[in-house]
Amino acid sequence: MEHELKIKVPDEVYGPLVEAATKEGRTPEEEAALRLKRSTNANLLAGTPRDRQKSGRLEDLFGSVSLGHPTGADNESIDRDLAREYAATHEDAE
Repeated sequence: MEHELKIKVPDEVYGPLVEAATKEGRTPEEEAALRLKRSTNANLLAGTPRDRQKSGRLEDLFGSVSLGHPTGADNESIDRDLAREYAATHEDAE
């Protein structure tokens, strides 16, 4: 279901809106609706993981999977992982 809204925006909002819409091949109304939708999708971050999944943004999934161990910029751990992979022959992968 869609609803029609009629709003007034100042020139400093309308100008960049028209410019962005033209650049993307959309009407100003389509661009405004898209931006409004994106801003309301950001509010889904406060919801459940299922709500966040509905927004379709990759950023919404950041941190949603646990690897079972901490990750980060631990250089010793990274060096061990690299050394192990460089030493592996991967002959059994065939």
